Amino acid sequence: MPDLAQDRMLLPTYEFKQDLIDAIREHAFLVIIGETGSGKTTQIPQYILEEMPEIKKIGVTQPRRIAAITVSKRVSEEQVTSLGKEVGYTIRFDDRTSSTTRLKYMTDGILLREAVQDPMLNQYSVVIVDEAHERTLETDVLFGLLKQTHRLRPDLKILVMSATLDVEKFSDFFDECPIFEIPGRTFPVQIVHHQSMKIQSLKSNFVSTAVETAFYIHTTEKSGDILVFLTGQADIERACQEFGDKCKELNYSRDVKYYEAEYRDDDVRDVAIYPLYASLETMEQRAVFEPARPGKRKVVFATNVAQTSVTIPGIKYVVDSGFVKEKSYDPNTGMDALLVTSISQAAATQRAGRAGRTAPGKAYRLYSSDSYDHMPPDTVPEIQRSSLLSTVLALKRMNIVDILHFEFIDKPDETLVMKALTQLFLLGAIDHNGVITDLGKQMNSFPLSPYLSRVIVSSAIEHECSEEVLTIASVLAGDHDLFRAPSPRQGEDVVAEAEKCKLKLAHHTGDHMTVLNVWRTWRDNDESKRWSRDNWVNHKALVTAKSVRSQLIDIMKDLKLPLVRARRIEIEKSGRKKDGRSRETVREVDAVPILKSFLTGYYTNVANKATGRSVFSHYSPDQHFGEKTSHSSSALVALHLHPLCALSDMFDRNKTKYSQIDWVMYMQVTYTNKAVMKGVSKILLDWVRSGKGHERIRQLASANLNGESAKITSKKRKQLLADDSTPASSAESSDTDAGTGTDAELEEDRKRLRKLEIDKIRERALARRNLN
Repeated sequence: MPDLAQDRMLLPTYEFKQDLIDAIREHAFLVIIGETGSGKTTQIPQYILEEMPEIKKIGVTQPRRIAAITVSKRVSEEQVTSLGKEVGYTIRFDDRTSSTTRLKYMTDGILLREAVQDPMLNQYSVVIVDEAHERTLETDVLFGLLKQTHRLRPDLKILVMSATLDVEKFSDFFDECPIFEIPGRTFPVQIVHHQSMKIQSLKSNFVSTAVETAFYIHTTEKSGDILVFLTGQADIERACQEFGDKCKELNYSRDVKYYEAEYRDDDVRDVAIYPLYASLETMEQRAVFEPARPGKRKVVFATNVAQTSVTIPGIKYVVDSGFVKEKSYDPNTGMDALLVTSISQAAATQRAGRAGRTAPGKAYRLYSSDSYDHMPPDTVPEIQRSSLLSTVLALKRMNIVDILHFEFIDKPDETLVMKALTQLFLLGAIDHNGVITDLGKQMNSFPLSPYLSRVIVSSAIEHECSEEVLTIASVLAGDHDLFRAPSPRQGEDVVAEAEKCKLKLAHHTGDHMTVLNVWRTWRDNDESKRWSRDNWVNHKALVTAKSVRSQLIDIMKDLKLPLVRARRIEIEKSGRKKDGRSRETVREVDAVPILKSFLTGYYTNVANKATGRSVFSHYSPDQHFGEKTSHSSSALVALHLHPLCALSDMFDRNKTKYSQIDWVMYMQVTYTNKAVMKGVSKILLDWVRSGKGHERIRQLASANLNGESAKITSKKRKQLLADDSTPASSAESSDTDAGTGTDAELEEDRKRLRKLEIDKIRERALARRNLN
């Protein structure tokens, strides 16, 4: 067993323990700089716990769930207490705390929700905002709220901890408070650039190049673990496979430089390969942090979760691909552009630093030093490139009227704020003066997106199917796809078998009812993990959804919203018996009220299938008014179904169901190399036209949503509505010049406009990264 007390004394923070406590006692605000691995996240909260008995409770925020979990488990071990007693963690839908908890790690989003319920944060004596340099959306909002809370509660201690030296902005924001620097005990790291490789040239093959570089290190360098930075799960799984295939062909005695028949400390005799990303199973995550056996090199392919949030022991070599997958919201289209883009210089420095924690190391950058010089100095804060819908609703719930003038450390673009206000108004969450409504308060009670919260309330009050909608929402609110997608490397037979399983469970209306089918079949099979595996269903998604559903039911009860089962209807089985008589009927859940409930939240997310083609065009609700608006960004972009969508199999032209899809609603659209819809189901256009949403759109023209002087004109309304034009493939074009050309000419114009708009989306996303 490791001597944890001895390990704590070896960390850089230990030398400054008393100075830290003195500074915390003296100052209300304190900024602390400490490199990743210095011990600031695990040790400083413990110092307060041990040396300041008057402190009743400490809250520590983390930007990532994996960090909140792993750090709390480590600290509970060091405090020799069971996790959930004196030390615990809370993340969305997972609370491991109790009435005796004095040190709580949590995601920044959890503290933000707590601030909505208790703006004074009375349960905490100290709040620590860790990893502040990551500048998540929730962290930036917390800065403003904590500063506001401190004015009313001067006894509240607020610490901001960062792994980067550029912290003057934090100090300035918190009344020019002191900065406490903990010098690191890092070893020198040799930087090796691929001098002939420009970053943009690398973009098409960085995964293979990273694998080749890691393999080169494995076969030519002395012992020491390797950390490879990639952009996402798909890249990482592919890299693990490719690296493993290459290692299978190795003859260690012949091919590996530091292999010796007789074991030595720097010997390399075997390899262990690990993936690391946020949605990885917990047991697999834990394995990454275990030390490798003597003579065995650990190779970890990771996202930037390993950049600062967690420390992996034993890393001596780093391979930096130079890329990160970054989400950038475009208010003009209402789309999240999920783009693989260049990292910042600050991120490159942090990645390289991972190689020098325990010994001198090397960082292999797959790009030239000139490419590094042209990288942006810092990452653009999330608040300036994200949808603010949930954030603005939370602020409205705290009775913050003028969002545009809220005290942000870096103000978001006004367009992002007004877009969020417009969306909330259309959902009925705020009134025409920007004041939160009773419905908005109900919606904010759910730890879900306002869209999904609106769906749940509607299912209980308007459509009487809340039991089924809660099930579907619980699955769709998670971070995992319902179906697992086999790798092409597994062969055509495996891919075909997975597709067959998906078709067997799919519902003809689309994804929402398919989720219900899968859930019920899983429950009928005793929630069997084997059943999930055999049917290519994501078992973790269902297990998580079960817990989520239970918590949502508790919220429903607190809000006194009824739990109602959807009505059952008689459905005649297709076809006829051999004697010509009709087949027997079966009782099934009526899909109509369930889909109408979802449409209540997503009525602006409607698309029309192009005739004879497997693409869709966005439909504008205000087309129903006969308004002649010009083409907007969203209408000009062709929308595609995600491959895992239940409706995607209907786009085989040989299938009769192909012609049965006309109108759909979708829950999300993300742009990568094309605009892809997820959470898609068939609907009737009459449902959209008869809904209450059109009345909200009529009222929008006279609304004063920011509660000050931000009155929205009719022209501004059309700019803010991402869906304010008719589909490009619609017969009733809303262009004022429609009808002046031939159908062929108009189609060519639309294709050209779509291409231009797609280019603009990418340019706008990249512009936020200062890469143009």
